[in-house]
Formats: sequence, C-alpha cells, structure tokens
Amino acid sequence: MNNPIQEIHDTASVISLGKWEKLKALKKSDIKFDAYENLLCIFQTFNKSHLLKMVLNPFVEARIKNIMLFADGCIDETVAEAQALLTGKNHSIIVLNDLHEIHNYRFALTSEWGKKSEFALLMQDDDLYPTDFRWLDYGLEMMKKDPKLVVIGFNGGQNIKSIHKASDTFTQDTLLINGANYSLGNSVEGSFASRTSIGEHLDFNYAQVSIRAPHLIRVADFLQNTKFDPLFEPFQDDDTNYCLELWSKGFHIGLVHGAKIYRNIGIGGMRLSNTLTINSRPAHTQRNHNLLFDRYANFINSGELADRVKKANSSIESKPKKLLYL
Repeated sequence: MNNPIQEIHDTASVISLGKWEKLKALKKSDIKFDAYENLLCIFQTFNKSHLLKMVLNPFVEARIKNIMLFADGCIDETVAEAQALLTGKNHSIIVLNDLHEIHNYRFALTSEWGKKSEFALLMQDDDLYPTDFRWLDYGLEMMKKDPKLVVIGFNGGQNIKSIHKASDTFTQDTLLINGANYSLGNSVEGSFASRTSIGEHLDFNYAQVSIRAPHLIRVADFLQNTKFDPLFEPFQDDDTNYCLELWSKGFHIGLVHGAKIYRNIGIGGMRLSNTLTINSRPAHTQRNHNLLFDRYANFINSGELADRVKKANSSIESKPKKLLYL
C-alpha cells in the first residue's frame, strides 16, 4: 500500500510541472516595460473586471515600468484579468479584503517601490485614460517648474471659504451647489476650482484642495510632510487633509485642466451601497469633517490659506506663455 503522503507528493509534482510548462510559454514575451522609470502608477479596483482592460490598456501599451494594482474586496474576475494584463517584472497585483483607498494608497507609497519612486500617480477603476500621455508629461513639467509643488490633481479642486464644526444633522445635510459655489449646511462653504480649457489646451493653476483622483505626488516631500492619515479611514476627506497640511507647511497644490479623462464610468462602490449621496453620508464623515475643523479652521477662516493660494497663482506666467498653457 502506497504511503498517502507519497501519493500527495507525486500528484502535486505532476500538477506543478504542468503549471511550470505553461508559465514558461507565457514568459517568452520580449516586451520591455521601461517608460516613466521614476513613476509608480497605483490603481485601486473594486469588482470592475468588466472595465479593467479599458482602464489599464493605455498604461500597458505605453510600457509603463512600475504599476501596482489593488484588488480590494473583489469577488469577480479582477485578479485573473489583471494577471493577463500586467506582465512586467515591476507590475504587481495585491489582493486585500475591502480595506479601502486610504489604507491602500498608504501601503503603496510606504512600500519599497513607493519610497524609491520620485513620483506616484494615484488612480481608481472608473476613469478611462487617453493613450496620449501629454497630460501626465504636462504635470511632470509643472513639478519640475515648481519645487514646492507636491500634489497635482487632474479632476478639479476646491477653495474653502469657511469651515465650522459639523452640524448635528451633518450626515443628512444636503450639499447645495450654486454655479461654482457649494455649501453643506452650516458646516462648510467654498467654491469649485474646476474650469474648462479651450480646445485641446492643457492649463494649470493652484488651489487649496485637489480632488482625487488622479493625483500626481512628489513622493519624498509628501512622505516627509504629510500622510494618508489612518484617522480618516475607511474613506472621505483624507485628500483634503493632506492638501491643507502641505499648504500649512509652505508647499503647493496644483490643478491641471483639460486632460481628456472620461470619469465615473459605471457605478462606484460608495454609490452602489448608497452610503454617500448628496444628502446622506456615513457617520464617520462627520468625524472626518471635525478633524479638518480642529486642524485647519484658523488657517482657513483667517484668510491665511486663501492668501497663500492667491500668492502662488500670482506667480504664474500669463497665458499663452510656454509651459503653463499648451
């Protein structure tokens, strides 16, 4: 009678050899991924296998060297789809159990890959990017032009006029939008910094807050002066926090307008679960708002933050001079 452990060994060996032969066939590709060597592209995805190829293809076809994808709480074919697409040696797929974006971005930036990268590009799974990476090149040029610029957003931004402690009805208050202005009860009021670029031009300016994503981050200065604060987990307002913290420490936040990125494709996870709508939000968002209030109310309400942003914008060369308006 055969030893049962030996039988398990023999069976496992046959299966392993078969898998190795299949892997060798896959490894025959001579594709080199060497573009943007100083940049780490970080993607988050939640059950979007049906969109993943369209999201990743521009980056794969551009032969981006460093890509890290988080399959966070996925129960679909995301991992298998990602494995077929991300074949570079510096491409990784990290499977986590629904830990949300703040944790995952922190994981990526503080990893060995993150800390060795000069820049990181933070992305999500419901934006479709053009095959032309002029928008990214433009953002990197802005980083080169302004050494104090640590975060650039490509999805618009906000300038906060006043902030107060969250109202008792914060989780049910309606977000009111009137043109470029917005308010949420008596808790906060401000204006959107988004604007429409002319034709195919890209344009740049500074704002208090850049809305994620995508976010282009100068890694070393970011890690030395701010963080993806775990107190804001699982989501909401951590990007506002690090933008305001950077301004308070003398750094800059910028916006690139005119990138041809198609946004909000499909229904996002927070909208699917109805946890975040125009007049409903989870209890932890009230806590997060009060963290912002406690940390930055004086900086905002005194007008000091607005003055710093105004001063930064006054330094921009007038259109249509080179680099700022292409």
